Amino acid sequence: MSLPENNTIETVDIIAGLRKVRRRRWFLWGVILIYMPGLLVALELQATSRAMAWLFGLWIFLLCVVVAMATVVKCPRCAKPYHTNGPTFLPVRRCVHCGLPVNFST
Repeated sequence: MSLPENNTIETVDIIAGLRKVRRRRWFLWGVILIYMPGLLVALELQATSRAMAWLFGLWIFLLCVVVAMATVVKCPRCAKPYHTNGPTFLPVRRCVHCGLPVNFST
């Protein structure tokens, strides 16, 4: 049994949109997880307090950028922000509006 053509196109659009959502989630978790190893490397290299402050500022800036990217990514099904409901950012595995799972497959 085959799907009608418009459902196939919709499914392809959903899968492509979710790929974008997953990519932005990976960026977010990557920036969060890089903090501790980066801090340990800087301490091992005996970085000055000025260098440590600069690295921390850089990390905060990157974190703000990727959180902003994850906040504005749209759900491919309902076209609302995938992780944002009002002022609340929730990096959960389902759209906070329509419930589309991030690992949706046909």
